Amino acid sequence: MINTISAKYLSMASSFKIKNLTTTFDKKKILTSASFTAQQGDIIAILGPNGAGKSTLLKAIMHHFQVQIESGQIIFNKQDITNWSTDKIAKLGVFYATQNPTELDGVQLLEFFKVISNENSPEKIGFYQLYAKITDLLKSLGLPNEILTRNVNVGFSGGQKKKNEILQSELFNPKLILLDEIDSGLDFDAIKLIAHFITRNAKKRITIIVTHHLEFLQQIKPNRVIVLINGKIVKIGDITLATEIEKNGYKQYIKGVSKHQEFDIVDPYLSCHKQ
Repeated sequence: MINTISAKYLSMASSFKIKNLTTTFDKKKILTSASFTAQQGDIIAILGPNGAGKSTLLKAIMHHFQVQIESGQIIFNKQDITNWSTDKIAKLGVFYATQNPTELDGVQLLEFFKVISNENSPEKIGFYQLYAKITDLLKSLGLPNEILTRNVNVGFSGGQKKKNEILQSELFNPKLILLDEIDSGLDFDAIKLIAHFITRNAKKRITIIVTHHLEFLQQIKPNRVIVLINGKIVKIGDITLATEIEKNGYKQYIKGVSKHQEFDIVDPYLSCHKQ
């Protein structure tokens, strides 16, 4: 049965805020006083060099066991979820697709879909109705029906794993979706397909995406781009910021961080100021 908290808040227009978030991993500081806000319909791209803390940011939102939150707040739909358990956060309507989707040997994909669908739907869906929905999604994503008889992600190609994450998100119908390099390792056609699924549902949720590819950003058209360097948010802008970074790289921001430069972070869309 769906969690009562989820039933109450899934119907709300979503809002999200990270305020002065500082995290550690294995006692090493990763994020430092990260702050930004989002509203339903936003597509936010998180950019930064390897090791900047992008994946850590998404994991912190989900209260991943590898990340320790030292200070700050994570607020979703007016609820402070900073210290909530991962399952409780998920039931509130948050979906996280990792860079390397986990293999669940012994768990059949169809049974897995049945569980997540029933756990996150206000009403129970009949099996045949659910199966029809799943097979339609499989066809749209270019996945074979026989994949349903296999164990979750076991023996899947990289592309199949990423498409399976998108299929899960369609069944989960989240209010906040976190996508960590969902485009990595995919060919052009698969990237275009996944971008279509992301954008077609963007108005009914908040979408936060970590990526390194301008071509992907041009397809999903984020309304904001956040640059993360050494665990610090150093710039917030629109997609032209991504174009500038592709041309010039991160060197000016890395240099500023290394010199302990204070960055005046102003969100031009939601008046989000560094605090």
